[in-house]
Amino acid sequence: MKKVVLITLGIFSFNCLAQQKSIPPADLVQTAPSIPVEEEMFSKASAVVLNEEGGVDFEFSEESGFAVVQKVKRLIQINTKEGIAHASLLLPYYVNRYTTESVEIDSYKIYRTTQGKEEVIEVKAAENRFVHDGLYSKEIIVNDIRIGDRIAYSYTKKIDNIDVIPTWYFQGDIPKLQSSYTVNIPDNLTYFLTKTGGLTLRETKTVTETARDLARNKWGTSYRYKEAILGFQAKAVPAFENEPFSINAQQNISSVRFDLIQFQYPMSPSVVIPHEKEAVAKEIYKDRKFGNELKQDKYWNKTLEHIDLSGLNAMEKAQKVIAYVQQHIKWDQHYGYWTDKGVKRAMSQGQGNSADLNLALIGALRAAGFQANPIVLSTQSNGVAPILFTRFLNHVIVGLQIEDQFYVLDGTMEDALLNVLPFEDLNGYGWMITDKFSVTQVDLTPRQISFKQEEFQLTLDESGHATGTMKGLLTRYEALAFKSNYAESMLNRSRSDIEGRSSQLFLSHGEIKLTENKDIDLGFQVRKFNFATVDPKNNTLTFTPLELYRDKANPFENPVRQTDIHFLYPFMDMYKLVVQLPEGYRLKYYPKDEVFANSKIGANMIYEVKVLEGNQLQIGLSLRLQKTVIPKEDYGELRLLYAMIQQQIKEHHVVLERIK
Repeated sequence: MKKVVLITLGIFSFNCLAQQKSIPPADLVQTAPSIPVEEEMFSKASAVVLNEEGGVDFEFSEESGFAVVQKVKRLIQINTKEGIAHASLLLPYYVNRYTTESVEIDSYKIYRTTQGKEEVIEVKAAENRFVHDGLYSKEIIVNDIRIGDRIAYSYTKKIDNIDVIPTWYFQGDIPKLQSSYTVNIPDNLTYFLTKTGGLTLRETKTVTETARDLARNKWGTSYRYKEAILGFQAKAVPAFENEPFSINAQQNISSVRFDLIQFQYPMSPSVVIPHEKEAVAKEIYKDRKFGNELKQDKYWNKTLEHIDLSGLNAMEKAQKVIAYVQQHIKWDQHYGYWTDKGVKRAMSQGQGNSADLNLALIGALRAAGFQANPIVLSTQSNGVAPILFTRFLNHVIVGLQIEDQFYVLDGTMEDALLNVLPFEDLNGYGWMITDKFSVTQVDLTPRQISFKQEEFQLTLDESGHATGTMKGLLTRYEALAFKSNYAESMLNRSRSDIEGRSSQLFLSHGEIKLTENKDIDLGFQVRKFNFATVDPKNNTLTFTPLELYRDKANPFENPVRQTDIHFLYPFMDMYKLVVQLPEGYRLKYYPKDEVFANSKIGANMIYEVKVLEGNQLQIGLSLRLQKTVIPKEDYGELRLLYAMIQQQIKEHHVVLERIK
């Protein structure tokens, strides 16, 4: 669960015992003591961080102002061949017009024990590598790393931009015995602190009793500041795992992040970076790449003269305007809540970023008489935005009122649908802002259920072979997922996946149709395949009714769960199998009906068997999940549900016997 704390770092902001500034962490390795690793999660890991310490301090100069200095020291033990990769040191840094960063590797040593004797190998050769667009990497890659080696290194990173203190990640892809981060912040700086992940951190806050000289000028005047000292520590930290139905790894990994919201330079007034809702809305609207782009009334009035909207109802009119803009602007795959080209240029050139496209939609819809406003947000890849703050935002979509109904819309989705957003947008909340700087928080979580329905109609013969048809219908987000998964080869790739459910299943004469609502309607002919097992001794046929069910794999087999479960949207999965029994056979055994309902996780499952007229058998399975987020504390309940479905898939069977 995310935690958000506003840290006001003035010298009167803490009621605690004052003390001197803490001394930066000492070297992690003096004689490189061997630390026993007894816990199971550490002993089985490919590599283990035995200890890591990060410290942040500030420097000040009259020429360049404040700078952030981060010092990191880390000790890693290599346990297996797979863990050798963790001995490499790759440190990214930026050099561009916004930020200048520098990295110096202070020490890199390999501690190796051979025949009871310890050897220390010091590596000094570090390389700078250009990555792309102002991104570089300082690297040490050692080829001669052995199992059992301990790697100790330290480095210093200096950043001339104090807007963001480097985020500290307590979790990584290997476990850690202990991890700590100490941040010393001068009392003229105020940061917004965001904590993510589920680890329990030991936290300390103190303030120095006496001020410290950060710098002196040539006339001898000193700049003195008291400092807030924030400490964070975690022990026995498990490796972070990417779990099924877990979005936004950045939000789930335990970390601490600092964003500057106020500063004051010597002999200067205090400057507040907008972080209150109305102030942020004003900051966004006042930018010419946002507010000015929404003031193109003359352009849109003239543009809409080319569209015939007469005789259309409100919904039809809105959809025609949306389609017109999407025909003229294609998304260039770049996000932004500020335009890149501007709406006029994007319309003429035929492409633009997400702001170009969605602000154009707002302008066009307003000109057509609709109430439309921008909704700013952070996408899944960008992380969760705990508050409305420009540093957390990277995207803008459309909030649209049609008569008495409110809709959300994102033009980056091809053939955009009202109230169906791209999966990247389903990241909690957005904020709708107006030109009066009012702010409304908008929950972007879908409420309407998306359906995935499949029906197999099979005719079974006495040899155990079956032929028939398969039909499917996917609505809303299930249709969107289908299109995303199969892209331009929807028919062939979906057929291949369906055929993979049974070793002898083959389909032909496939057809996919898009309904008026952009839902997916698909159908196939089922060619003759071996569906039932023949037992000539007992004159029986046996088949598994859920053999053709789509989701056979259980995504929740792990007995423990680190993160909450995110389904993104409520859904209902409906599977139906209708089997025409062969002439001369009757039912000997079929599974009983089962019902599972759990309001705690918002789940409902029905397994139903019906004997129909004309010697037919119908088996149906429906699974409905209403809640989009299930807390990890309720994981056991969800796991039980999926275990029941797995049991039905594996153990349920139908037995037919020949009529004597």
